[in-house]
Amino acid sequence: MNNALPQKQVVMRFPRGSVGEETFQLLELPPEILKQVEANDSVFPLTIKGRPSDDATLHTPNATFQLRTIGISNSLLVCIPLFDGTGSFPGGRETLEIRDVCHEVLECLPVAANLERIGTVLSASAWEGISEGVLGKRKRVGEESKHMKRWTKEQLQSVIQASDEELEEGLRERNVVEVDGKMLLLPPAELKELLTIVLCLLTVHAGASSSAPTEALISSLEEHDVSPSLSAAVLGLFGEVQGDLWIADVERIVKQVGMGLLCKIKKNKRKDEFMAEWREEVGEKWTEHVSLRLLQGEHLLDPPPPSALASSSSQILRYYPFSSLPLNPSRRFAQLFQTRPRWTPEEITPFLRGLTREGDMKGRDKLVAKRRMNLFVVY
Repeated sequence: MNNALPQKQVVMRFPRGSVGEETFQLLELPPEILKQVEANDSVFPLTIKGRPSDDATLHTPNATFQLRTIGISNSLLVCIPLFDGTGSFPGGRETLEIRDVCHEVLECLPVAANLERIGTVLSASAWEGISEGVLGKRKRVGEESKHMKRWTKEQLQSVIQASDEELEEGLRERNVVEVDGKMLLLPPAELKELLTIVLCLLTVHAGASSSAPTEALISSLEEHDVSPSLSAAVLGLFGEVQGDLWIADVERIVKQVGMGLLCKIKKNKRKDEFMAEWREEVGEKWTEHVSLRLLQGEHLLDPPPPSALASSSSQILRYYPFSSLPLNPSRRFAQLFQTRPRWTPEEITPFLRGLTREGDMKGRDKLVAKRRMNLFVVY
């Protein structure tokens, strides 16, 4: 930075008359955003999203930042050029008019996107299963059953505090598809019933591979009262269409079948019984993909695996989804250690999702380090 005095004089003036309620809020861009802004020849989008009651967040196309007001020791003057009636500076001297004096700025702090709101917003209009048709319905109120509000992707983008890239990934992880221009949440239990049919059809049409003719699958699903628009969306969510063939992501399908079984556990279930039921649901051809590794962060085992007492026949499985835990770090750690007094790093890591940016290992480790002395104990 050049600290030399300016080479020319500039006249600074306060407004002669009232400028009304005009005020300015200055935003300090971190290097992460500034580099992207400077590297773009066109307009670089910066968006503030959320509801009036939310803390303000700023979003780039692929990241989320919390906006926080901080005071500054040196006040900043917001000025505009002052011209006379001829479009020239008064008296031929460069003149600036002071429009505001700022004693604080907004800084941007990188944070995890608030993707849990997706389920909150879409749960009321969620898909109710094959027997109920394509669209979710409002529960009967009195003698009438009315349709719930169904959201478009644009409407979701305005209330979900996430970048477009983060939102796309969040919708995929939560099994949200777009059907007839509206977003539809596919709950685990109902989705399991549909995916077991898909696996059966895949076994029939795929032979030794994991691909099958797309039109044949959609036509077969229509016989199970699944509309072509929903079938196409589900196939796109759990695989990739290449030409006339659908290439299935079998591991992802098997995982969701397991999730559908897991969320139905009302209290506890023996691990070996659960695994046997899971294998039966997916069919013999796909049992090699069945693994509790796919359900990390969604369940607890008692006693934990490192215990000498732990075995497939003695371990008890409990449904414990990370999405049900508080988003506040202190409250989440408190609940985790209330549930289980001791954790290994491998066990607790899946339950910390959503507290930091995806892939931000340093941020996650900082959260753990703050609580290591009084909370974190390794077996």
